Amino acid sequence: MPAFYIIRHAHKEKGDFYNPHLRHQDAPISQQGQEEARRLWSYLGDKNISAIYVSGYQRTRQTIEYVAEQLGIQPNLDKRLNEIDNGILDNMTEQEVQERYPDLWKVYHEGSADFRFPGGETGQEARRRIADFLEEKRLAHGYENIIIVSHEGLIRQLMCHLMNLPVYKRGNFCVDFCGITEIEYQPDHQCRKLIRFNQML
Repeated sequence: MPAFYIIRHAHKEKGDFYNPHLRHQDAPISQQGQEEARRLWSYLGDKNISAIYVSGYQRTRQTIEYVAEQLGIQPNLDKRLNEIDNGILDNMTEQEVQERYPDLWKVYHEGSADFRFPGGETGQEARRRIADFLEEKRLAHGYENIIIVSHEGLIRQLMCHLMNLPVYKRGNFCVDFCGITEIEYQPDHQCRKLIRFNQML
């Protein structure tokens, strides 16, 4: 069965790495992240990968760089794999968010409803773009295996999509740095099967 290997980026550096083109922080992976990223080869090296997709953030490309070099594959950038757009909250502390957006903070922590980040997107919008991406790549790659490197929030939305859960239940899932989620498409049943979630190496 064709498999999609969906990976959260590796551990990232702390600090100010604002990218005006993304309108968000764009931190590179750390030394720890580089070590995590190289370990991915031990799992992915024999998977007959035909393509690699990364988000617009440098840490996703850096995470899969070693694997891509070993495979001789150039990663493709697709902005649909970007993290959920949290708008103007990206540069705010938790205390600032609580003070300026108490209603949003309450809904976020209760996990009781979808909402729009100020200047950003809703959970449903993020879910729709990752779902559209998966279907497009399923049709494009047929029985080929591919690697997808993305972000915690978007992978959580992917899990809600696969498990048929409301988008505001994304907090029920924990995705570690370099955690591997594997899904297979089963043509006979016309559905996706979750093989593994958040596997660590």
